[in-house]
Amino acid sequence: MMNYRVRSIPHPQYSNQLLPLLVNMRNCQLPEPSAALWGWNLWLSQKYNTAKNRLHDLCIFYEYVDRHYPLFFEDAAKLNIMTRRQTNDLASFLLINFDYDVEDGVQVSASTFNRRIDSIMLFLQYHYSRYIEKIVVSDTADALSRTVSRINAHLAKKRFSAAEVENQTKQTKPLEVEQINIIRDIVRPSDDNFINEINPFRKSLQRRNACLVMLLCELGCRASELILIRNNDNDLKLTTNPTIVIQQENRNTNHFRGRKDGASHKTRGRELPISQGLASLLIQYIEEDRPLLRKSYNGSLTQYLFISDQDGGPMTTKGLMYVINSLYRKTPSLKQVIHPHQFRVTRGGQLRDGIDKNYEGANSPMIKAGDMQDTLTTWGGWSSTSLMPKRYTNAILQKRIRAYLAGKEVD
Repeated sequence: MMNYRVRSIPHPQYSNQLLPLLVNMRNCQLPEPSAALWGWNLWLSQKYNTAKNRLHDLCIFYEYVDRHYPLFFEDAAKLNIMTRRQTNDLASFLLINFDYDVEDGVQVSASTFNRRIDSIMLFLQYHYSRYIEKIVVSDTADALSRTVSRINAHLAKKRFSAAEVENQTKQTKPLEVEQINIIRDIVRPSDDNFINEINPFRKSLQRRNACLVMLLCELGCRASELILIRNNDNDLKLTTNPTIVIQQENRNTNHFRGRKDGASHKTRGRELPISQGLASLLIQYIEEDRPLLRKSYNGSLTQYLFISDQDGGPMTTKGLMYVINSLYRKTPSLKQVIHPHQFRVTRGGQLRDGIDKNYEGANSPMIKAGDMQDTLTTWGGWSSTSLMPKRYTNAILQKRIRAYLAGKEVD
């Protein structure tokens, strides 16, 4: 239960137009002063619904302050700006969906989370500026303003990417078997005995790019997780039963790479199997191609598995997207079809199908449901109560519903 709500009251000086106010439900529903000032400023400059929705988002911030940072307003008056650690904690808190019990760990949608981030950034800028404007020494005021901007920029990096928002709001269709086969044919590297004329990449990059695409197919991991795989025995276990270990990022190391796509607060460590053929291809890339790409980047050699051919540094999600977008250079039918999330959705559907087949003829739906949730959340790197498995396997479920209603056997 939230302790803060938005209430609308008629304003007598403005023809009784409704004025939204953030109120404290524990304090006789009295308006919160700082929120009232910001809300008034919004109400004068923006539409009523916009101001009201921003204040709804601010309610979450006030809940965070009550539970995790009770000295926020006192510190703000002293111009003690929030730290990065506090903004990381705040970002995690903004994911909570208060329509459910907090203990259930249900998260809001990506678009709602992004809107909350934007609202809190606007409030922080407004609230700190009220005190910074009173400082006489311009250099001090400028330094504090830059600090606030840096904190807001750090908070902005927590937002979900456009692809993740679209994945939640618009159903992503899994790739068809024919499309996957075409993709495999396209990325097959040339060798001494075979020249792949439809491969759009130069020979020195063909094995690297084939590994990138096939790992997306077989792991179904996030794009950001793929580029963070390191070339060491902890992440790569290319033995008889090869696996890839996706590590949970440690923010307190010198090697931590901030990610702009918002996945940094979601990744959970897990070990996933790959085929022996892909493991062999990875070994060839590591032994023959990677040393030629690797060169000093910012004074040191990168530890990451996939290397940019531009500067010898670690590959980025932008570079990965370029590789994927290049797949349809000579195959126009793939245009606008594939992106990392589509590989992820496809793999999720395959995994769910595999679990279902293992339970054919079983009479214990509770065990099946529990195993399904545990397996899918572990595979996807989600919390145990996440609703994401349903989103990623929605196409499989709808296919079965259509087949059932049509009185047909499900494939």
